[in-house]
Amino acid sequence: MALEVLTKDKIIIKDKVEDWKQAIQKASAPLLEQNIIKDGYINSMIKSVEELGPYIVIAPEIAIAHARPDNNVNKVGLSLLKLKKHINFSKDDHYASLIFVLSAIDNDSHLTILKSLAQLLGNIEKVQHLLNSNSKEEILNIIKEND
Repeated sequence: MALEVLTKDKIIIKDKVEDWKQAIQKASAPLLEQNIIKDGYINSMIKSVEELGPYIVIAPEIAIAHARPDNNVNKVGLSLLKLKKHINFSKDDHYASLIFVLSAIDNDSHLTILKSLAQLLGNIEKVQHLLNSNSKEEILNIIKEND
């Protein structure tokens, strides 16, 4: 299962955050703490959104934060920040409650994770279940059902 990299210790559930930058920082925290990424990767993700706009918001309520693979990534990783009150990534309503962070060490190694994530997030019913979930266990069960 490609999404098995998203473990309980890489999921954060919060009521809200101040802004989208804090959302990316909070969502990245487990990967940083586990030495999967370095601070520079978080800065790169934020800089990418500042320069390119809210491209990481792939659908209403869903963002996948990422940056180019570089020496700030030690291994492939995936984490999730689930917010009860969504955060807006732009002035024109690019909002998300599910903020995933994907780290890649090269151009290919993360693709199976991305494909599995796309399948999960392409299922409107599963996304609704994720949005309504209140615990890490519930989130993991929804993700496991997808495999």
